[in-house]
Amino acid sequence: MADEKKDLRAIVIPAVEKVLQSDELGVVLANYRRDIVVRFVREEIEKLRDKAAAGKEVGDSTPGALAKKVTLRFAHLEAAPPVMVVNATGIVLHTNLGRSILSAKARAVLHAAAASYCDLELDLETGERTRRDIRLEQLICALTGAEAATVVNNNAGAVFLALNTIAEGREVITSRGELVEIGGSFRVPDVVSKSGAIMREVGTTNRTKLKDYESVINDNTALLLKTHTSNFRVVGFTEEVETSELVKLGKKHGIAVMVDLGSGYIAPEEGPEINEPDVIGTMADGPDVLTFSCDKLMWGPQGGIAIGGKKYIDAMRRNSIWRVLRIDKLIAAALGATLVDYLKKGPVMKEGDMPWMISRSQDELRRTAKKLAGLLRKAKPGWEISIVDGPGSYGGGSVPGQEIPSKLLVINSDTISPDELDKKLRKGHPPVIGYFYKGAYAMNVLTLLPGDVGHIVECFKELP
Repeated sequence: MADEKKDLRAIVIPAVEKVLQSDELGVVLANYRRDIVVRFVREEIEKLRDKAAAGKEVGDSTPGALAKKVTLRFAHLEAAPPVMVVNATGIVLHTNLGRSILSAKARAVLHAAAASYCDLELDLETGERTRRDIRLEQLICALTGAEAATVVNNNAGAVFLALNTIAEGREVITSRGELVEIGGSFRVPDVVSKSGAIMREVGTTNRTKLKDYESVINDNTALLLKTHTSNFRVVGFTEEVETSELVKLGKKHGIAVMVDLGSGYIAPEEGPEINEPDVIGTMADGPDVLTFSCDKLMWGPQGGIAIGGKKYIDAMRRNSIWRVLRIDKLIAAALGATLVDYLKKGPVMKEGDMPWMISRSQDELRRTAKKLAGLLRKAKPGWEISIVDGPGSYGGGSVPGQEIPSKLLVINSDTISPDELDKKLRKGHPPVIGYFYKGAYAMNVLTLLPGDVGHIVECFKELP
């Protein structure tokens, strides 16, 4: 114990005021709140004391060294908002990178809503308060043919709200083959349980028949639930009940039918087609409630849409949970602009928008790859940079198994390992996010936006 005390006394720990008076902290004190700076200084001093008491190496304990640590903490905090990155992964709806990019029109409307007051819950004709989702409902119903609609913060929220509203305390019948889990540990059984409903599984993993549903219907059955397996496919000896069949069964027994479509593909009249069940076609099959995402194959902002019969949607909106999940003016603005695009022939194919990204020809992708490869060879002579065919993907828990043909730049160097190259590019300005391909570092040009080629070249120029 005596030795420990002696070691602790031997270390000179500066007073808080000494650190605050150091030249290294001058810029921080000039730009940030003094009370927070003081707290950070005290925390750094306390870390020194803890290390010394534990007999650990303390390192530089001068006022200047502590000031530098505090300065780094503020620099880290200032970089806390989302940092814009270059997506060179080839994953179009990369969840870790924010999924869909909004259209130019949606971005403009979003900016206007952020920079001004707006009539979010005001009827300009009557001067009275109104619902914040009323105009979105009109757009969604016009587009899908649904009787009613509402919007919440994401599709998981829409599913939860519908289950809680329609089936709390009662049974929900669903197929075992549709008990999906998506990213972030969203599992259908867990959501059903948390909603207060009781899940009743029928069928098997690969085969579920109509009679399986009908055989377990009882007086406590509130809902027949069908979940689209948007992030996986079961192939081979399989069977599932179509939505139209489930709707007929529901009507026969007076039970509501709900479909969770997940990724929310709205097939445009003109433009790229995707191998996914679409919202309009599924709604035409007659489910009482249909839920889907806004920020995946709709190419919109994060949100969840529920459409269907008026009595069900109105009940969901009256549920107190609706307020917990409701959207703000920014999401309302961006989603409204996205929906207007779909009222037309299809999303506008402007450079940089998502439909443009997945519709580019192989020739166009090859030209982009050649341009980038040529610039990188000039920036890093001696490095091996080759162009190969490779797949991109939709990602975001949607369109499983459907690849998008693309071009990859595969990079090898004797002076830097793929791991180290990856780390350094992730610290670039802006960060470049690539991946590993057959032991080398690779970048997929499918997901590069206008201007990204220049950003990548600048990042490579900064490398040693």
